[in-house]
Amino acid sequence: MLDFFQFFSPTRIVGGAPGLLGQLGPELEPFRRKKVGIVMDPVIEGLNLIDVLQPSLREAGMEVVATFADVPQDSDIPIVQRAATEFSKAGVEMLFAIGGGSVIDTAKAANIVLTHGGDLRDYQGAQILTHPLLPLVAVPTTVGTGSEVTMVSVVVDREDHRKLTFIDRTLAPTLAVLDPGVTYSLPTRLVATTAMDALTHALEAFIDLEHSPLSDAWAVAAANLIRQNLLPALAPSGFEEARANLQVASAMAGVAFNHSMVGIVHALAHSLGGVAGVPHGLANMLMLTEGLTSNLAVAADRIAEVGLRSEFISKQREHTPVIATAQDVIDELVRFRRQVTETADLPHSLRGAGVTENQLTFLVERASEDGSLVYNPRTVPPEEILQMYKNVMGE
Repeated sequence: MLDFFQFFSPTRIVGGAPGLLGQLGPELEPFRRKKVGIVMDPVIEGLNLIDVLQPSLREAGMEVVATFADVPQDSDIPIVQRAATEFSKAGVEMLFAIGGGSVIDTAKAANIVLTHGGDLRDYQGAQILTHPLLPLVAVPTTVGTGSEVTMVSVVVDREDHRKLTFIDRTLAPTLAVLDPGVTYSLPTRLVATTAMDALTHALEAFIDLEHSPLSDAWAVAAANLIRQNLLPALAPSGFEEARANLQVASAMAGVAFNHSMVGIVHALAHSLGGVAGVPHGLANMLMLTEGLTSNLAVAADRIAEVGLRSEFISKQREHTPVIATAQDVIDELVRFRRQVTETADLPHSLRGAGVTENQLTFLVERASEDGSLVYNPRTVPPEEILQMYKNVMGE
């Protein structure tokens, strides 16, 4: 008998051929004549994507009254507060976020302050917002965030060296626009790390405590697409279809973990980002198999099943215990990750990513406090977290 579950996906998702961003007029009709604030980062600003978007805005009678393009790799509280202040002064009535996870999370968090006022820290937690937020259109330019469809925003508190998580149904974007053309200029390193972030979303969504048959379906489909398309997406040319498929996979993985949440891998990664400044996708990539291994004793059946259903392994060896099949899945993920790191010239250890031994104690402390652990299949003690970090430190 199934346990109780629920499925709720409020974000409308539209996708299509390259150039969709300039053909959104019909999708923007519900927001006709609204004053728009746009959130970007400096790289996206340099790509002139606002110019690409303008025909869609004109068709819907919409006007850009403010642009905020100062979002860093990992957005923080002062950035969010500043964006909210600028948008408030401009009389912004809806938001567009064009960029990766940091940009979209910044727009979500700024939306909280725009609507509710005060200090962003006051709203940390889950399901505590009391009013609907302004409409938000999310245009992901990477292939891994999933933030374009989730009710989660993660923002760095640099004073406390931690990542703050905000979870609320009202945080889910109103509209997600999947235009594959915006991923074509993405460097291979970012394609690799963001797609591995999406793979982590899919795998953790499948094995975590809150999974359901519906989130399972989205997670498996996403993992399968990433397995098939990540390496082709890293090719120097002819990558267009593969990147389009990864963009879809990222959204699917986002829908999956929006329902089942994530676990130990994300706790480890959040700490690496908050303490050591490791980019989120790279952190997940490096810690993925350590997190799965830590769950072998209680979730071998789920690890084996997701590996088989997404075809990371073709079949279960005859007369083999399920834990051995799960280990085969993890071994194949190690091999797959090695191919990705070598192709994209990425670090294969925490040391290579800039982490030092003197940060380990603080890393363990922050990871042990992370809310993602609530959804992990087992309780992971601090000494085990420390060992996982040491296992990936490298020479």
